[in-house]
Amino acid sequence: MMNNKLLLSARSSLLVLLMAALHCSTLDAFVTPHNRHHHHHHHAGAGVAAPRSSSGALLSASASTSSSTNYLEPGDPVMLVGPGFLQLVLAKHLKRAGLKPIVVAPQKKLDSFFANLLLDDEIKRDSTIGMPESGDPYFGELKGVVFCAEDAILPADFVSRVLDFTHEGKSAFADSNNGAPARVICCLPVTGKVQKEKSNSWIPIFNNDRTIEMTWKNFEEKFKNHAVYKSEGGVGSILRFGSLFGGSYDGPPFLREEDLALEEGMYKMSLEQYRDLRERGFDRHRLGAQVLEGNAINPKPSNQEKMEKEGLKRFSGEVQEAFGILGGYPEIDRANRHTLASAITAALMKPADEFRYKEYTILSKAEQQLPTSDEWYEMFANPQAASWPDPFTFRPSEFGIETTTTSSTATTST
Repeated sequence: MMNNKLLLSARSSLLVLLMAALHCSTLDAFVTPHNRHHHHHHHAGAGVAAPRSSSGALLSASASTSSSTNYLEPGDPVMLVGPGFLQLVLAKHLKRAGLKPIVVAPQKKLDSFFANLLLDDEIKRDSTIGMPESGDPYFGELKGVVFCAEDAILPADFVSRVLDFTHEGKSAFADSNNGAPARVICCLPVTGKVQKEKSNSWIPIFNNDRTIEMTWKNFEEKFKNHAVYKSEGGVGSILRFGSLFGGSYDGPPFLREEDLALEEGMYKMSLEQYRDLRERGFDRHRLGAQVLEGNAINPKPSNQEKMEKEGLKRFSGEVQEAFGILGGYPEIDRANRHTLASAITAALMKPADEFRYKEYTILSKAEQQLPTSDEWYEMFANPQAASWPDPFTFRPSEFGIETTTTSSTATTST
């Protein structure tokens, strides 16, 4: 009996040590973009690749020839300030669109990312531990910045330390753009969530909602007070996101074929039980998008659940479950990383002054395709939450589902 108690105590101590180690790695999970004397992670030259030829929705055939602009074009380098899964998925989407993503993260994070999740030598060569200094690749050539941390890990002063960075009296951003970024996107979490989802890096004994909320609040305030956002003609936008899921390729074939996805191991990198099934479910069924004005969610109507119970009772249980993953069924406050990355890519490549609003929220809905660039621009011009479907008009046969009272061919991963 005593041995069992000792064994249990030892296991508990080991768990606490593991959690503490993971927590520390989260706390230091940000780059320090100031003058340094140690070596950058850069290995590549400053040249930019030509746009890739494919059928991808957000590719452009034009080359980068502009002077001062408020949008990005193929070949433009863009800093991705994280770290996190969204940062890596975004790097894939930007590369697909012909841009030059520069992943910024601590060296240990970069080593882990490129060994396990993002097996891309080109993106790896361009990655860095901080802002480029004079003589480094891309110094004086940067065109865009995306603050894309999923968790509350970026100190507020990083806004100015990145956007106003200079070395030896010279800006890190392109001279052709007067030493300022052409386009800046700040990703922030939507507030007022109904579904209290845990983040992928959730650690039970270290959860501190108050600290998280304050960190995000300070960062948002700092960004909104920076000239890129608040000044007339500012090139900054805010894209808010719901609780994030997905980002690998266990879904429609195009995720792998168009090289948009991280390695499948990302699904299992969480301490939350059954998280991997939910991550996969988003990649399989929830790639569609909702674009809402400002900081908003799409709450479920008060009578929706009652309607679904009544309207779907004529079908088998499997068909009832399939209703929520078909026909554009909306998310209340959750989003697929692929969907958000696609939105950011579209926003970077459209002139800032052509956006109707400065702030949007991106949520997912049940579709197996990402929006095209034209569809994104239409949604940005006319943002609105997706309609909640009427279960009484649900016709499974329209989705290729054969219905009986006992079985169905529906796939019901959620």
